[in-house]
Amino acid sequence: MKHSIEEPEVAQTYARRSKSYDSVVKIFDLFSSMGFDIPAWREAAIRDLHLKPGDTVIDIGCGTGLTFPSLYQAVGPTGRIIGIDISADMLEQAQQLVTQNGWRNVELTAVDITHYDFPVKADGILSTFALILVPNAGQVVSNACQSLLPGGRISILDMAWPENWSIHWRHVFFWLKPFGVTQETLRQKPWEAVWQAMESNLKDVALKRFWFRMMYFINGVQSN
Repeated sequence: MKHSIEEPEVAQTYARRSKSYDSVVKIFDLFSSMGFDIPAWREAAIRDLHLKPGDTVIDIGCGTGLTFPSLYQAVGPTGRIIGIDISADMLEQAQQLVTQNGWRNVELTAVDITHYDFPVKADGILSTFALILVPNAGQVVSNACQSLLPGGRISILDMAWPENWSIHWRHVFFWLKPFGVTQETLRQKPWEAVWQAMESNLKDVALKRFWFRMMYFINGVQSN
């Protein structure tokens, strides 16, 4: 596992939660009756990449590797999976998953994504619930777009605060702050920068808001 520059506050937040992160995520299954289905949403984001055996895919903010089984199934042993996360502790959990499954084509790098130099031309780039925590998310997406092969796709699943909701309502959603989503994060509206970067760099960009407009999918295709 490679290491690089880290942003302390976010890295420390996820270092504290790394060993229990997967268990905490499973708690959200209790909300499935309300249509809150993170595993299904992740699978949909992965399908939007249209990956095939032998492809290279980069997972921005891969965390403990929750997407890796599905990504591996898509690209196979001849493909390449590159996982990036700011938290080395989260990636230690991901490495355990990789080792347990004997996956030899997964590379992990601990890095602040705002300082990440995308090393390869990729067929697909995925990000799930990570870019909302990145202050310069628009530039990160622009950099990611430039690393795509012609016909390559980016698929992003993340959170956006509904336009007509007061930020003070954030306290109702108790799970935001423990995952690093603060009042200041919501005021900065990083999702808008993500959408703009996608529109500026890709073709066939499709944005879908759902779950009370708190969540979104966006995907697009590289034409260059």
